[in-house]
Amino acid sequence: MGIDHDPGAELRALPDGASIASAVPAHTMTESIARARIETTARQAIFERPHLEASDIADVLRSRDSNRRSPASRLRERGDIVGYEIGGRYLYPSFQFDSATAKVRPVVAEINQLLNAKHDPWGVSSWWLSPSGWLPDGQSPANLAAEGGQDDRIRAIAHDLLAD
Repeated sequence: MGIDHDPGAELRALPDGASIASAVPAHTMTESIARARIETTARQAIFERPHLEASDIADVLRSRDSNRRSPASRLRERGDIVGYEIGGRYLYPSFQFDSATAKVRPVVAEINQLLNAKHDPWGVSSWWLSPSGWLPDGQSPANLAAEGGQDDRIRAIAHDLLAD
């Protein structure tokens, strides 16, 4: 079975000295660069906030599980918490946990499920941790979750996001 199209032909046909960028439409390059800048800025904002590793979560939840990674892994796989792999280990934004009750904040698990954190942990984390236009003084939904008593407000902001 042969290949009808040679994907490198366009690049080999470029005149000497021409860059690969000249073979790509300018609007495509501009959109890709803009998207990469937005993603980089969002990830930087995410990592300005405190994070926990899986073993830390086991401590916060007062887990007796012998495998210290299991509680975080189970919660992440269910979509109850946001976690993302960095350098072979998972990191979890710490606002999701209430150390006083040794539990995941219920509204956090609810909204993570609603926003599909299991399949879009970076996007959901960005929503939680970025300042919201719906809130004063650069607050984020994570700030409300950590304060407590703001569950209905968090739900309203999440539902507004989904309505857009």
